[in-house]
Amino acid sequence: MISSNIITVRRIRKTVLLRRRSIRDISRDYFGNEHVRFLVVESILFAIMAAVAIWPIVNAVEFIKLYLL
Repeated sequence: MISSNIITVRRIRKTVLLRRRSIRDISRDYFGNEHVRFLVVESILFAIMAAVAIWPIVNAVEFIKLYLL
């Protein structure tokens, strides 16, 4: 007799084993769909953001040099 309160879950085993992919394969798949111009624009935007983030650190180092000398 099966109770109506019990839920059974049947697991289906995957017969195909997934092969391990290298970083090169993963990046080729990811960047293969990207257009070069989008990568260039994103690189330029990243460089601008990095420069803006580094700017206060450079100014602080210059200020400390002036203050200590």
